Amino acid sequence: MQLRKRIIWLLAILVVVALTIGITAVSIFYQAAFREKSKSLSELISSQISLIESVYRFNKQHESQYPNGAKEATLSQLVDSHNRYEKFSATGEILVAEKRDNKIHFIFGHLQDRIIAPGPVAINFSMDTPMLLAISGQSGTVTGMDYSGERVLAAYGYMPELDCGIVAKINIAEIRSPFINAIALILLIGIVAISLGMLVFFKISNPILEEMANTIGNLQEALFEVKLLSGFLPICASCKKIRDDHGYWNQIESYIESHSEAQFSHGICPDCAEKLYPEIDLYKKE
Repeated sequence: MQLRKRIIWLLAILVVVALTIGITAVSIFYQAAFREKSKSLSELISSQISLIESVYRFNKQHESQYPNGAKEATLSQLVDSHNRYEKFSATGEILVAEKRDNKIHFIFGHLQDRIIAPGPVAINFSMDTPMLLAISGQSGTVTGMDYSGERVLAAYGYMPELDCGIVAKINIAEIRSPFINAIALILLIGIVAISLGMLVFFKISNPILEEMANTIGNLQEALFEVKLLSGFLPICASCKKIRDDHGYWNQIESYIESHSEAQFSHGICPDCAEKLYPEIDLYKKE
């Protein structure tokens, strides 16, 4: 039974090691995918800034043709171009905003297949962190809360000619989703495979384990029954009594009987017979 428990513990350790390796591998892939997504968002923002500012500079040169000004014309052309722009993810969003009256005013928003700008958001460092960084004149990537309270991965940048910030973002939950599904699948496959493996293993090994247990039991029983005399035995040179561990002197046959499985049957040897009973020839030869 002890051997079976050890085997079960060994299998459990192997299961934990295998699952740990699988989950660690998925985590490494997730980190790589996260970095790749961050890079692609940064490239998207860079291309958008370059395009928007190029359009703005062109419109600025021909501002007289646009009654509402070059900035308004640029935003109008941006909306028109994004109407033909395919979504880059399920939760992906591109936003353009400016700072007015201590609020973030969104002047353009492309969410999935909709062109819609969210309402103004009061400037709060715990909300809409990417856009807050963008309108502050910074650029880069960040994970933080957006205007809707979702945790996002975002790339942001500043367009000085329009005095606006631009953000491309995607929900963290969307990035994690396939990897969480992968971990769940690994766990499910691992549990099923390990359960089947353990079932086959025990079906094959049970007879061997039972035979080993029986053999061990028999050996332990035999060892318990066998008593061996070993070491130095203090024996009287005259009467041949043996001194035990407690200092008492015992007849040699009593000592051996108590320390082994041997039993004595008494007789008399020829020399003693001739000495003790000379008148009787016990070993007379025919």
